[in-house]
Amino acid sequence: MKIEFCKMSGAGNDFIMVNNMDSSLDHILSNDFIRNVCQRGLSVGADGLIEMKSDPKYPFRMKYYNSDGNPAGMCGNGGRCIAVYAVLQGVAPGSGAFSFKSDVGIHKAEITSSNTARIWMTDPIIHFLNKSLDLPVKNSLISFLDTGVPHAVIFIDNDDFDDFTEQASSLRSNEIFGTAGANVNYVSIRGDSGIKIRTWERGVEGETLACGTGAVASAICTNLLYKQRIPIQVQVRSGQNLTVGKNGDGWWLEGEAKIVYSAVLLNL
Repeated sequence: MKIEFCKMSGAGNDFIMVNNMDSSLDHILSNDFIRNVCQRGLSVGADGLIEMKSDPKYPFRMKYYNSDGNPAGMCGNGGRCIAVYAVLQGVAPGSGAFSFKSDVGIHKAEITSSNTARIWMTDPIIHFLNKSLDLPVKNSLISFLDTGVPHAVIFIDNDDFDDFTEQASSLRSNEIFGTAGANVNYVSIRGDSGIKIRTWERGVEGETLACGTGAVASAICTNLLYKQRIPIQVQVRSGQNLTVGKNGDGWWLEGEAKIVYSAVLLNL
């Protein structure tokens, strides 16, 4: 069976997008299949796969899988990408706002330009802020919150990311974050409304070029702890900026969401 797909990038997060509105791919999209197709160098390669499914109340439902083949509740950059993808597939309107469903709740989305989109996140769950923990990291003050998936946020000085990979990979599965662990964000403050972050993502088990839920988690912490003005510009590993803000509908995330190419997968 041939599978049509799009490869999309959300500020550096890359995704395999498939339209399964008719459920014809249900027997194919197994954990093993997703893990294999996300392998870089051996298949398409991506941080994750996003399935667009039908929903009785909303234009579509988003189902997100990390590159290890396991589902995750939400992906911020993936949510922006599927909003663009749904419009291009004729599933959602191209003008005005529309809503869609993910495994963590309902999200409003808006296409803001030819290659950018904004989505509204579910209400964040703040487990703790700036808690002093005896852990081998640069700053013992750690925040832990859930913006669709769990995130640890650690502030560092002057872009000192030297030990990020070693420390974040260990911290990701620390028992303080529960059995599932957490994504880990190191954050450097820039001015009164900007930050630079690096994110280690569980399920990918490595650093990604961008993380939307991590950008939102980091911006929330920066706003609450350091009184940064919103909207906050978040520079991610790819060098691009995401924007995180808040209005009456809640916290939102905006940035690049573009199709890199469309293709057909032949060798399953």
